[in-house]
Amino acid sequence: MRSGRNEPWPEQWAIRTWVRVEVTRHRLAIATADQRLSGARAASAAAVGGFLDAARQAARRSRHHRTPWDRWRGASVERAYQNLHAAEVFMVDLLSDRQVEAIVPRVLARAEPLIGRDDPRREVFRQLQNPPEQAPDRTAVQQAMRIAYEASDQAHVRIRDFRNILLVSGFWIFVLVAAMVGLVAWHPGSMPFCFHPDATRSACPSGDGLAPGTNDVLIVAGLGVLGGALAAALAVRKVRGTATPYGVPMALACLKVPTGALTALAGLLLLGGDFVPGLSELDSQRQILAYALVFGYAQQLATRLIDDRAQRVLNSVPSKEAEARQCRPAPAPLPSPGPTPAARPQPRRRINRWRR
Repeated sequence: MRSGRNEPWPEQWAIRTWVRVEVTRHRLAIATADQRLSGARAASAAAVGGFLDAARQAARRSRHHRTPWDRWRGASVERAYQNLHAAEVFMVDLLSDRQVEAIVPRVLARAEPLIGRDDPRREVFRQLQNPPEQAPDRTAVQQAMRIAYEASDQAHVRIRDFRNILLVSGFWIFVLVAAMVGLVAWHPGSMPFCFHPDATRSACPSGDGLAPGTNDVLIVAGLGVLGGALAAALAVRKVRGTATPYGVPMALACLKVPTGALTALAGLLLLGGDFVPGLSELDSQRQILAYALVFGYAQQLATRLIDDRAQRVLNSVPSKEAEARQCRPAPAPLPSPGPTPAARPQPRRRINRWRR
């Protein structure tokens, strides 16, 4: 059995970090193979190597599983990505002019959805819209990379905090529902879920013609859980997938399932209390069970706003497809019939998406 001392955590973020570290290390070796490094360039090369070692160490598997506290706070993830980002920024000092020119569109594409239109930091990105004939300003490129990576890291922090809020909310709703179910199961008469359509008949979740029993609240809560699970499955299907290491769709499901049990219990109590005219007395066990299932699914009416918020939070992190669309060059203009004598060729410029 392998000890796991020299392999990444079995998670997507760690594997991606592991591969990017190796790719950047090879780029560093190629960039420094045929040139003598001056003091500043040698210091940059040493900094790149140090940051890569730190990123690899953060992604290295040191035990069977990461601790719950590490997963909650995202310490290993933040350490890995921030060190990797720092290494890529310092790597600009060691690249050729053509290589720096090639990474500018990727930097602009990453920053475009993250930097607001009125953000003063956009001025740094406007400076990169130079004609291809000019050598790129390495300092401006590095500053743009730092801004883009900082904005991306902040977006990931917001996603992690939102996921944690969902998990905490789902946990406390589960505790509340479990305590209520336990109390009512112990004293069924304290919260009856039976209905009396007439003076001689009764309808309970556990059967017709029975007195309130322990199984009533368990049946109602169980059907509410089923309704909440169904709503979670349908809602998660609409949420955009994400490559972040924080499972927001799963956290949404953890919130919706116990909320379904809560709304099923509350809904039947409202019906029994004549809160809805015409539906105060259900006629049969099947009607009670059907309403419990419907009320469990109805929690979607309340949690739909949370679904929309989750989608906005996930959309704040650009996907690879979005970056590819931003990097896609504009179509070439149609050829003219022929140059006029006064026509003079103009240098082609990049499309400036950073104008106000």
